[in-house]
Amino acid sequence: MPINILYIINTLGYGGTERQLVELIHRLDRSRFQPHLCTLKASAALIDGLDVPKLFLEFSGFSHPSCLNQLWRLWRYVRTHNIHLIQTFFQDPFLLAAMIKPFHKVKLIGSFRDLGFWRTSSENRKMRFAYPFFDGFIANSLAVKEHFINIDGLSPERIEVIYNGIDISSISEKQPRKKFYDPPLVGIVANLNRPVKRVEDFIKAAALVIREVPQAIFVVVGDGHLRPKLESLANSVGLSDKITFTGRVDNPLQIVATFQIGVITSETEGFCNAIMEYMACGVPVIATNAGGNSELIEDGVNGVLVPVGDCQTLSRRLIELISNRTFAEIIGMAGYKSVQSLYSIEDMVTKYEIHYENNVL
Repeated sequence: MPINILYIINTLGYGGTERQLVELIHRLDRSRFQPHLCTLKASAALIDGLDVPKLFLEFSGFSHPSCLNQLWRLWRYVRTHNIHLIQTFFQDPFLLAAMIKPFHKVKLIGSFRDLGFWRTSSENRKMRFAYPFFDGFIANSLAVKEHFINIDGLSPERIEVIYNGIDISSISEKQPRKKFYDPPLVGIVANLNRPVKRVEDFIKAAALVIREVPQAIFVVVGDGHLRPKLESLANSVGLSDKITFTGRVDNPLQIVATFQIGVITSETEGFCNAIMEYMACGVPVIATNAGGNSELIEDGVNGVLVPVGDCQTLSRRLIELISNRTFAEIIGMAGYKSVQSLYSIEDMVTKYEIHYENNVL
């Protein structure tokens, strides 16, 4: 009989964690695993393409009068569908799963995907209350694992690292081509709802680059409530005719493939999907030395690392890569080989399947 796994997540939008979860659900061996999906909020993006049993809780918070009813619905679903294992993503799902654990023999696995940019005293209390009810945790990088060990005192033996994966076969060109264009295009893929992505640093560095490379052009792929502020900044530093904001794009790889250089400016990262996407397209990467970025990038070998918030250094390294096409080609190819050999989606799914079997059987 297959192992019934219930994934609980806030919503299934277009974020990196959400897309990784969708790939995992699609690729699980259905002869051994039957995935189920529970979302706490409406999900109109990726959920329709998933042919799995689903539960929508309409969760409005732990202090809302409907909370007990939503907990009862979750409890009933776990019992009715004989769920063997629950894997949670983000804080509210952590606590909801912990609250029904005393009434079931179900195993709980928590997912750690970032370095806690969401931390407040309230969110910390939720997580620390829930931890004892969990049978184990999965982190998507060593940096993330170390964060939760150091901040929350979790035992290292309770946390397994499984890196994110990328589907190389989804990229039309199986071998990266040389990324040299005139004018050179420099891009960033980022969530514009999160200040920790520091997209303003990309814009400030771009303004410095065009002083020496006036033909360069720039693109910001992504959307969010910070976009108007970032567009205003771009105009104020003289980039109005040099930068494009695409908004949300369903398949950012189509645009990434046109980059000459891909940039990440975050002050905190778990394991950056955008870096993997750049590398999978053979695009040379410049990223901040934050979180799990240094696990993906060996500076000067398969990418370039720069200090967080250092727009001067970022601009210098951008100019270097634009000017030194041989170096750019070398690190672009090295990045491609890294994701091809170390971060395949198939390898990621296999490690999850092994983890599930070890926790249930």
